[in-house]
Order: sequence, then C-alpha cells, then structure tokens
Amino acid sequence: MLLVALAALLGSANLSPAADAADQKTPPSEGRPNILVVTFDTTRADHTSAYGYVRPTTPSLIKVAADGVRFAAAYAPMATTLPSHTTMFSGLLPRTHGTLKNGLPVDPSLPLLSEALRNDGYRTAAFLSSFAVSKRFGLQRGFKLYDDDFNDGKCKWEVTRWEGMKLDGDFCRRGDLTRAAAVKWLEDSGYLADKSKNDASTPKEPFFIWIHFFDAHNPYDPPEDQVKMFPPPGDAPSELERDIAHYDAAIHFEDQEMGKLVDRLAEAKRLDDTLVIIAGDHGEGLMDHGWMLHGLQIYEEAVRVPFVFRWPAKLAKGKTISDPVELADLTPTILELVGAKMPKGAHAIEGMSLAAALSGKGTLDAQRPVLIQRRFYAGDAEKGITVKGSKHGIRVGNWKYIEAKEEDTFELYDLARDPGEKHNVFDEQKEKRAALATQLQKTLAGVPVGGTAPRAVSAEDAKKLEALGYVQ
Repeated sequence: MLLVALAALLGSANLSPAADAADQKTPPSEGRPNILVVTFDTTRADHTSAYGYVRPTTPSLIKVAADGVRFAAAYAPMATTLPSHTTMFSGLLPRTHGTLKNGLPVDPSLPLLSEALRNDGYRTAAFLSSFAVSKRFGLQRGFKLYDDDFNDGKCKWEVTRWEGMKLDGDFCRRGDLTRAAAVKWLEDSGYLADKSKNDASTPKEPFFIWIHFFDAHNPYDPPEDQVKMFPPPGDAPSELERDIAHYDAAIHFEDQEMGKLVDRLAEAKRLDDTLVIIAGDHGEGLMDHGWMLHGLQIYEEAVRVPFVFRWPAKLAKGKTISDPVELADLTPTILELVGAKMPKGAHAIEGMSLAAALSGKGTLDAQRPVLIQRRFYAGDAEKGITVKGSKHGIRVGNWKYIEAKEEDTFELYDLARDPGEKHNVFDEQKEKRAALATQLQKTLAGVPVGGTAPRAVSAEDAKKLEALGYVQ
C-alpha cells in the first residue's frame, strides 16, 4: 500500500537543482567552525552509557559530552529514519515537511541545512550507511559529495540476496567502512594535515560533514569482537536477552567508529575548531511495550535519543541540560552558531535555536510542548500489535499524553514518577488529560500537513524497503 507513495522519493535523486545552482558562495568568515554531524540510527538514549546505561556502550560519546553539552531529554519527532533526518536538516516537523514515512521523498522545494551551509561557503560531504537515506530520497541537496555507495559494504543482511541488483548493490554499509570513507575524504581534501604546520594546501573554507551509522538497526549483527564484549546475562539467556546484548554491542561498535573519527580530527588539531553534534534518529522498542523494533510506537524508548554538542571555543563544557529539546532544533542551532541563513522556503523553521543555552548565556523552557507522531497505518494490526490510523503524543513538563483515536487508545503518563510509561493514569487525572488533549489538538491544528504526489516505486526498491518493514 505504501509502495505507490514510496516512489516519490525514488525519483527524487535528481531533484537537486536548487543546491547545485548555488555555487555562488559567500566567502567564509574567520572563526567559523567546521561542522561534523553524526547520526546513530536506531539508538535509544537509555542504552548508551553516556545517558546512564549500566553497560559501557558509548565511551566515545562520554568523552565528547565531557567536553560539551548533553541534552538529557531530546526527542525524535517520529520513530522512523527518513522523517526524523528530514526534521533534523530542515528544522520542520514531519507534518510540515511532508515526509511522513520512509520511502516518501523529501520535497525538492524544501530548504535544507546543507544548502544553507554550502551557499555560505562550507565544503559539504555526507557519508551514509543505509539505503533508507540514499540520494534517491532527496537529502542529497546541498552536498557536493553524497557517498551512498554500499557495494562491498559488509551489509548485515544476506549480501547475496542483493547481488546483481542493478542500481544500489547492498542495502547498507558497516560503520567502519563509512568512517573510513569520511576519513579518506578529509585526508584527500587537506583537512587532516597538521594545522600547526601551516600547510598551504589546507583548505580555507570550513567543512560540513554528515556521517550516518546504521549498525544498531536490526538485525543486530555486530562484529564478533564486539559481541564478546557484551555477552547476554546468565548461563541460559533468552532470545530477547541475546538480541539486547547484540543491540548493545552494535551501539558500542558505532560509538567506537565515531570515536576513531573524532580522534583523527584531534590528531590533526582540527577537533577544537569543529562543532561536533551527535544525535540518534530514533530508538528501539526491545519489547518494553510489546514491540521489538520501531515505527509503531511513540513511547520513550522509541523517541528519546542521545543529543550531544561539542565546540570548546563557544559552548559550555561538561554540562547537562534536562529541559526537553527536539531534533528539529539542530538546524536553527547550527545556523545561529555559525552565522548562516536558511534559503527562503514555504514554512518558518519550527525548531528553536539552542545556542544561548549551549553557551551558558540562556535557559530553556521546562514546559516547552514537544510533539511526537507515528505514521498513518491503514490496517488494523502489525504482528499482533494494534495499529490503525494516526497516533500523536505531546510532552509538557513531566506529563506525556498519547492519543490514537482510530485505535480508541488514550494514554497519560507522569514521566517523573513513571519514566518507563508502565502506569497509564488517563482515568485518574481527568483535568490533566483534558488540558493536554486540548493542547495537542491546538498544536496539530497549527501545523500544516505537507506531502507530495505519489509515484510508482520499482519492485526492486520496494523489496529492499519491505525487508526492513518500511512498507505496510
């Protein structure tokens, strides 16, 4: 059913005239940082040791956070890869930018952060690890290089299943190979020459790099050395315990590869001149609410993600901010920190700049409403889980309200007392539920619904998306 709608993205690989026409760049000003954005696919915050997890899954992220700012309550807008990344790089919520599920194209008229930075004199490159964010889906605009070549990518799916595929080869690329491709580009571009030696070949323009790691996404199949580091508990672990152990090992692997990249920048004395941002695109169920994967639910495990900033020259060091923030805040924050402007578009940015809070010169609103949503499902159930129609949630302060009218389900949680959302107090808190339901409806009424005309998707591309459960 989603197959027809998915196709728009698949024709959008060439929808990039706006970005590539933008070679009229503003000369870079002194003092602007390089920018490195690393996104960890399917990485829930509470399975990272940087966010208090008992297993040491993210030692590199801990080091980055120790020199920067960690947001303790950062939210993805959806538990879905392409909509979440589109929100990050547009500053818009999914209902506004229109990419409401994987396989729908990014609107070619939608201004993107990469375009803004390229227009402002940044040298741009992206290194991807999954077909779900390949160039045919539209996020390539503004990037001079968009490396989504997954051939020989040690994909964790059965590689032979994809052999002979005409266009895309493997579905994914392992994190060490993605990191190596990024390092090679940095080396070839002159950015890893020792800055202290004043090498004349070093580029004058700063770089903007996006690196996407896919290792924590199911199936959980990290390298064997990582598996040995995270054995499941007990002598006779259950299948779920083994899966969770492999998930943790995969997070450690992507964290390790991120750390190697950061270390290379440090060796070249480039790290402190680089704004580093690490973000998860969404989480994973791990059966906390009866669902192993992501996409269907909007509980905390599905939408609460790591979000860390590091730039010692301008930002606070070793700081944790507990007020809620959104991935939509990434674009306006970067723009303010580097003094760039977004190309004009149809919608005002919905995210807010976190620059003042990051620098210690401002505070955030603990009562800021955070909107979360699930994609639309036309059926009645998915592998035993009731899913019908739309589902939306809103967090205000410590309260989170979830509403799915087509399913006839309404939930209210006090996150301060019940962070795992195990006790639905909808029936007990009539005033609170009414207030939040009203606020949710007002919020939804003020958010325009975006979208693009569907196109036919090829059987080959549909097969790849279907293999990951992206087609319902």
